[in-house]
Amino acid sequence: MNIFYTLEKNRRETRIKQYSIILLITILISGIPDIMVGNTNSVYVVFAFSPVLIFCIYIRKKYTDLAGSFLLLYTTFTILVGNIYYGNGSGNYYFYIAEYIALLLIIDTRKKVFLIANNLHIGLSIIITQFCNWNDYIIVPLSEKSLAFMGNINVLLSILVSLYLFYSYIEENITKENYLISMHNRIIKKNKIIENAQTNLETFIYRSSHNLQGPIRSIMGLYNLSILENNPEKLKELIQLTNESAQQLDKELSITSQVFKINQHLITLSPVNLYQFVVDFFKRSDIELNVSDISKYNSKADVEMLTIGMENLNQIFEKLRLNASVVPHLKIDIIDDVFVFTFSFEAKFMDKKYIPVFFSPYQKDLGFLYNLSSEPYICRRIMDKLHGDISLSKISDSTLAFFVSSKLI
Repeated sequence: MNIFYTLEKNRRETRIKQYSIILLITILISGIPDIMVGNTNSVYVVFAFSPVLIFCIYIRKKYTDLAGSFLLLYTTFTILVGNIYYGNGSGNYYFYIAEYIALLLIIDTRKKVFLIANNLHIGLSIIITQFCNWNDYIIVPLSEKSLAFMGNINVLLSILVSLYLFYSYIEENITKENYLISMHNRIIKKNKIIENAQTNLETFIYRSSHNLQGPIRSIMGLYNLSILENNPEKLKELIQLTNESAQQLDKELSITSQVFKINQHLITLSPVNLYQFVVDFFKRSDIELNVSDISKYNSKADVEMLTIGMENLNQIFEKLRLNASVVPHLKIDIIDDVFVFTFSFEAKFMDKKYIPVFFSPYQKDLGFLYNLSSEPYICRRIMDKLHGDISLSKISDSTLAFFVSSKLI
């Protein structure tokens, strides 16, 4: 939610600057009828306080609500001046509608003090105007024709400004709603991840106390027996039993690893054409194919995970390529129901013994080195959701290639 309020504060800062400029333009246009009827005093009074708008723009980042309050106060002042000079007939009353909409857009609704203060000064302005009208207090009496002309201009301006602010208000609410929907979806995903983590924990506890303990205790028992045994034939038999227990332990660990792998991420499979995915991702169409029918590459995949994996793969390529002008050769094959993607390129010299580090689970140093968006280990899972795997091989001293293979779903 802190991000939500930060974004909202940035939007309010932008609005204060934007509305200050709109208010100044509106005042300039509304001042034309005053000049036409021969009254420039009201224009001078309003413009004498116009530096307040510059002040609002200047302090909006550090004191956002205070800047918004000064902007509203100046708006109230200009409306009040017009009403005192010409009375209700000038049509200035309609600007209060626009001001109340602006109040919702530039003041943080959590700051009750600023909301109350601004409502008070707007209400006080209306009361003062009403009091002046009850006592027929008008500084500049105008003919009905001049008053109608001025009133129509102000009504038209207030309607246009209100429509603009109302549109802005609706757009802001839509933006907030979309943000809250996206946050809700993220919370659902996070909850699912937590549920998966809990499932992993429960699975690990169960398997470690049941499935894994059996082979481990068997190995420990056989080892203790072998220390006491002197008969070579018996020792050979014990070694064979230990080997069988070790194989069983390896099998159980493999099953446990697969269970964790399934529960580790949310799986969101969606239809995708793998050829088109490669074309769109690399923005290239010169891809070598062994099947001309593009529909053969239709499958299902977790596109989000697939994209992240490809981005990591591309970042590693950029670090390993010989120079910035090197472009990879892309090749796609289909062998039975297996999709094979080959990514070969001219590379810097690399000793073969360093290749496995790109696929090791100890990835923190590599992630820092290559500034990856997620762990390099994900390269092993680029097509996990397609039940695939990836490898990096040396074609020659100057050429490296990634081979990604996956089963089409």
